[in-house]
Amino acid sequence: MGLEVLKFGGSSVANVFRIRHVAEIIARRIALGSRVVVVTSAMQGVTNQLVDMAGEFCDSCYNREYDAVVSSGEQVAAGLLAMCLCSIGIRAKSLNAWQVPILAGGGIHSDASISSVNDSKILEELDMGVVPVITGFQGISGGDVYTIGRGGSDATACAVASALHADKCHIYTDVDGVYTADPRIAINCKRLTHISYDEMYELSVHGATVLQAKSVLIAKQYNIALSVVSSFSDENSGETIVTDTTDHVSIKGNIAGIAHHCGLTIAAFKNHDEEPAARDATCIKRIAENIYVIPQCVKHMYDADYDDNVGLVTVVGKGLDNDGITNYITTAVANRMIDVRPTISGKLTRSFIVPRLQTELAVNVIHEALFH
Repeated sequence: MGLEVLKFGGSSVANVFRIRHVAEIIARRIALGSRVVVVTSAMQGVTNQLVDMAGEFCDSCYNREYDAVVSSGEQVAAGLLAMCLCSIGIRAKSLNAWQVPILAGGGIHSDASISSVNDSKILEELDMGVVPVITGFQGISGGDVYTIGRGGSDATACAVASALHADKCHIYTDVDGVYTADPRIAINCKRLTHISYDEMYELSVHGATVLQAKSVLIAKQYNIALSVVSSFSDENSGETIVTDTTDHVSIKGNIAGIAHHCGLTIAAFKNHDEEPAARDATCIKRIAENIYVIPQCVKHMYDADYDDNVGLVTVVGKGLDNDGITNYITTAVANRMIDVRPTISGKLTRSFIVPRLQTELAVNVIHEALFH
């Protein structure tokens, strides 16, 4: 009998109706002969509400009480989903991170990493015929709750799958896979059947919200078979497999897709002595000489010039190893009068700063140039 980890995002458990639907998905996986472990996010919108309330009393997200507050949404969702499963005849039990336990490392509140998952409690429940429903997004260190970044339930699912040596890890979300661009804004984007770990990581780092970047690193490290599938459509409608290979070729070369951030805060540091400190924080990303992307909640910590009216568009793929693609992209957006500033390029990435209001236009222009 195979073992699968099923992770459900906030939109999948957004309300009682969606939770009942998720329970039906779990029941079908069990009926197919799999042992199932579930990881859940908070209900859609709940974490944002908690963040807003915490912000009334604290101007930093990197502290103990902030994590104690924002981690509570997953506990509610796990309890409700376990209750729903029991109501349809499936034995289930919610487990908080401290009950597993899932241990956090990496140091700081709000952006910790998962260091280990104890599999004994999970296996004990499975052996008794119980479906464990585990809170995502959080771990325990020194007796305190540490959250592992927005979207962190993906990392929880991958870490649990690794600890259990699961056959597969299914990430259920509101889209049926990974697309060449965000299907909510891009015209005629295409779903990828496969994408490499490295490409998926770069898309996640640069704004694609399908998978959290930390989860992709865990999947790559432990060679986890990772499937991105929709909880809103027929399970046979399609999926994207994140693996160590890729099979996509755009009209301009081997390009996986385009990611974007809209409405960033860009910091240009005045004091160069502060830059190493910024560079050491995992939540702060250097994108050009002396230029960093930073979270809103740490703006007060640095002496810098800030620009909140920008977006970042990033092309990801193995075919970006020459300046020709960069020049082609730059020409395409210039023809549409989009103000573009190139940033640091990586082996698999080319990123561009654009005005916030032109971010979605830039995504569509670049996508049309590369994929049509």
